[in-house]
Amino acid sequence: MEQENKITSIIEFLKSDRTIGPGVTEHRFISATAPSFADIRITPVLRDALGKRGITKFYTHQAEGIERIRQGDNVVVMTPTASGKSLIYNVPVVEAMLQCPDAKALYIFPLKGLEQDQVKKINELLADCMPQQIKNKSGLDFAEVYDGDTTPYRRKKIRDNPPNIIFTNPDMLHLALNQFHRKWEDFFRNLRFIVVDEIHAYRGVFGSHVGHVLRRLGRICTHWGSNPQIISCSATIANPKELSESLTGQSFSLVCNTGASQSGRNFVFISPIDSAYSEATRVFVKCVNAGLRTILFTKARKITELIYRWSIERAPLLKDKISPYRAGFLPQERREIERRLFSGELTGVISTSALELGVDIGGLDVCILCGYPGSVSSTWQRAGRVGREGRESLVVMIALKDALDHYIVSHPGTFFEKPHEAAICHPDNLSIMKKHLVCAAAEVALKDQEKLYGTGVFLSAVQELEREGALRRSKAGSSWFTPKRLFHAEVGIRSIGRPLKLRDRNGKYIGDLDGKRIYRDGFPGAIYLHRGRQYEVSFSDPAEKTARCSEVDVDYYTQALSNEHIEIIGEPQASERQLSRDIGLYHGRLRITYRVVGYDRKNLYNGSKLSRHSVEMPEYIFETEGIAMLIGKRLENILRDNGCDFSGALHAAEHLLISALPLFSLCDKGDIGGLSYPVYPDFNTPAIFIYDGCEGGIGLAKRVLDLPEEWINSAVEIAKNCDCEEGCPSCVQDSQCGSANTPLDKKGALLFFNALIG
Repeated sequence: MEQENKITSIIEFLKSDRTIGPGVTEHRFISATAPSFADIRITPVLRDALGKRGITKFYTHQAEGIERIRQGDNVVVMTPTASGKSLIYNVPVVEAMLQCPDAKALYIFPLKGLEQDQVKKINELLADCMPQQIKNKSGLDFAEVYDGDTTPYRRKKIRDNPPNIIFTNPDMLHLALNQFHRKWEDFFRNLRFIVVDEIHAYRGVFGSHVGHVLRRLGRICTHWGSNPQIISCSATIANPKELSESLTGQSFSLVCNTGASQSGRNFVFISPIDSAYSEATRVFVKCVNAGLRTILFTKARKITELIYRWSIERAPLLKDKISPYRAGFLPQERREIERRLFSGELTGVISTSALELGVDIGGLDVCILCGYPGSVSSTWQRAGRVGREGRESLVVMIALKDALDHYIVSHPGTFFEKPHEAAICHPDNLSIMKKHLVCAAAEVALKDQEKLYGTGVFLSAVQELEREGALRRSKAGSSWFTPKRLFHAEVGIRSIGRPLKLRDRNGKYIGDLDGKRIYRDGFPGAIYLHRGRQYEVSFSDPAEKTARCSEVDVDYYTQALSNEHIEIIGEPQASERQLSRDIGLYHGRLRITYRVVGYDRKNLYNGSKLSRHSVEMPEYIFETEGIAMLIGKRLENILRDNGCDFSGALHAAEHLLISALPLFSLCDKGDIGGLSYPVYPDFNTPAIFIYDGCEGGIGLAKRVLDLPEEWINSAVEIAKNCDCEEGCPSCVQDSQCGSANTPLDKKGALLFFNALIG
């Protein structure tokens, strides 16, 4: 009751505060829900071990998932955070080990570090179930982590005598287990289960790569005579079954009706009058000082460090009670912060998305989102970090000066009512597929009939690789092998193409940029953010994929200025759902020619322009997929007759369409490109293009062809609900616009959309 009173007090403060209160757009309370349970038979020794941990009943979704796994199905479980998904796969795995001590399981998590909490719990559970066999002959536990943080000595021990369960991530699976599968023969022969957790993280380019890594894993299992079941788990997304099937090439059964209880949650949305960062700092300090265990999520590492510093300056006594948490910390530093959070030593943490997934940090009371996380799914995932153990909780969302942020806080009802976004991966991306087919051929020779690949793109990719000499046909003509050795290290699974390597003045490796980002973010003079530090690029050679940079501490960021041209390749396909007689909506292949010609320096906190600079960079030409809107003369005349800046209206409409797309597809606005033409020279007609910003395309833009009216209406709402007259960062301006947001005509864009959809 005391905790609920504290939360009520914080909500009253937010509503009544002189600077924060006027910006509160919504306070909504979501009532608690009761749990529902189902009976299920469990091996007695396992039931006793679970009973020691207070688990005496199973939620309905847990019982359903376990039974479907026992029936031999591949299962995907989509239920909210903290609903006990891990029990669904741990029970069948432990039962299999009790029946057959040689049974193996592979647990895959999207990031290293997420495994640490789970491996400890499963080892303790197995020790209670099989006390006579706590260690294997190499002194290893039942379950071991095998990732980039595992020492070479321990890796060799694990490889030589594999434990029953290996916890890893896609990067290690790609570079170590798949590539050297012959050293893991015993493990693969006895592999019974593959667990793919947090599958909603496998989207976009990364997801497309992981889809091939998992297909290669499936081929290796077949080679060694095993046929493991796959169990995947997801936060709430629109397409968990389809995503699981795209990632693995196999069919799945879906479990999605949760039986877990949900504690009461308060949501407060704020459109800040002051800086979003300063308001987030004030709310964070207020909550921690009130004795509420609080997590604050930011969207950038530097902001994480700044809010931590500002919080200490505002309340020096909090120095030992709060901490930042982000990628870039050493593994032992992250584990220590997690431990202190779980134990209650820390009452506040400021984090990037690094704490969104997986890690058990105990029961927190307040979640502050400094900026909309980019999707409904991620918002609920982060909100799920608070309110456990039946405790009422508070989620505070503070909008940044961004069109999508502004839309969400202006339409709180839409947020609570709209479906979750779809997670898109595209293993048929030819650029990605070709690289993984070479890896696959190095592991096990490719056959002319590969059941995990579709025939069309697969055969095209194989034929191209054969012409390039990367694959060679066997003498019998029914399979392909590769002359390339140790090719896996050349394939980065989090990017497309060979990345640009950034190094400091001493030659120390700093980070990578790939694709269009090499040119947009890696030009001389660009400010590059990495592990909370700022680096200024002094030299860049995209052809050689090298760049030099120096660490700096500045209060500005850089925005590239660019020239761009789009060419339609082949015959675009007309959408089955045309918007009106005034516009043709098409999907197809596009060739993008992009060149950075300069950049602006902008204030880090308010986005105002400080200075403009010129720069010379080579052209970047790549092929992708996207949407073309070809605009009729009548619509053009309507805009011109109403005194609109026609170019500015199309440009503003393009920005709004890009801003609205993440409402329907799990992606970042930076993953989408766009360009508008008052006259597109190839067709001599006005046009707007929206395209996937990576080579080959991954199906992001195509998603909205299924619901074009909803997409357009969301773009309209973004503009209509911003109070500015001419356009601002909360509606039509885009921080990544290569034309420096000129020209823009917000009123013209609204007239364009209204004429388009009536």
